[in-house]
Amino acid sequence: MKKLFLFAICLISLSACHTNPTQPKVDSTAVYKVPDEEAIKKAVNNAYHSICFNTGELPRYAEIKEAFIPQAQLINYRTPDSAQVTNINQFIYLYRTFIESGHIHYFYEKELYGKTEQFGNIASRTSTYATYLNHPDSLAERGVNSFQLIKTKAGWKVSSIIWDVEKPGLKIPGYYLGK
Repeated sequence: MKKLFLFAICLISLSACHTNPTQPKVDSTAVYKVPDEEAIKKAVNNAYHSICFNTGELPRYAEIKEAFIPQAQLINYRTPDSAQVTNINQFIYLYRTFIESGHIHYFYEKELYGKTEQFGNIASRTSTYATYLNHPDSLAERGVNSFQLIKTKAGWKVSSIIWDVEKPGLKIPGYYLGK
């Protein structure tokens, strides 16, 4: 009787572990297609483009604001121990002040590699970038941006960017460079 009871307990335990055949199976080999990939990439490229300018020009500050929602946050980790958090208006003010102080007369930033994920009206794009400062052949830094975007009536807009830069002890891994 005791053996029969133990057998029944084991049988119940094993059946509880059995997968329910009505649950949908996930195909881990399927390639996920981002529905709005091109529009999201365009929104990110617009953000990059808006801060770039040639010698003798200024950034298009109005375009910077157009690429972002008004409540956008920009967070960077230039200093290793703390994040600098700004809203879009503070970012533009600091950027303008830095340019007007004569520190920058040319600025170009471009995406080296990016990956997008989307669910409905929200998206995330991890974007590895290169920055050229004061001369088109002078690579100033590389880093990784994490763009968060939302779909608005006016199209995809950046709601936040968090970024960090390469520095001693922190190199961009191959998977952020498409390798």
